[in-house]
Amino acid sequence: MKPNGAYKTDLAAVATISAGHPFRGRIDPTEGAETVVVQMRDTSPSGVDWTSSVRTEVAGRREPDWLRPGDILFPARGNVSQAVLIDESIGRLRAVAAPHFFLLRVVRSDVLPAYLAWWLNQEPAQRHLEQNAQSSTLVRNIARPVLEATPVVLPPLPRQEQIVALANAMQREEELLQRLRQTNHQIMTGLARDLLAD
Repeated sequence: MKPNGAYKTDLAAVATISAGHPFRGRIDPTEGAETVVVQMRDTSPSGVDWTSSVRTEVAGRREPDWLRPGDILFPARGNVSQAVLIDESIGRLRAVAAPHFFLLRVVRSDVLPAYLAWWLNQEPAQRHLEQNAQSSTLVRNIARPVLEATPVVLPPLPRQEQIVALANAMQREEELLQRLRQTNHQIMTGLARDLLAD
């Protein structure tokens, strides 16, 4: 244990790790389907864009692993390995993760899912994944044992809550700045067009 009450463990000790839903072949949209499939393109550091997610039928004998608030999606392949938290915005949607995600579920009461998602996106965890990934010339693959062995530092719950609140505030600030930059760009474009019209 560290002086600040934090201790180090690995991901397998704090979360179950399973593969996304095993679709065979392409995931095609189905008119009127109830099930939403989260794919890589639907995720960003701020979460899942449910409006862009494909709706399709889910076949198979076993009941799908429906996503729920607190779940964490982690891409098994690709050059960006960012954990994405499923939050309350999922509402009543019946959703599954595409096969190229790992689905992480926290199994301990002293770990906040939002903190774990934040930690996995920080430099110590990212460095472990970078050093242990199997890379082809184009795409990086992360095997389950590599993800399971990712080091996790767990401070006490109140500290986890503080870190999550700070990360959320910084994320909102980043989004506001992005919107401000877009508005500024539109103002300048409009000004240039007005000058041209004159």
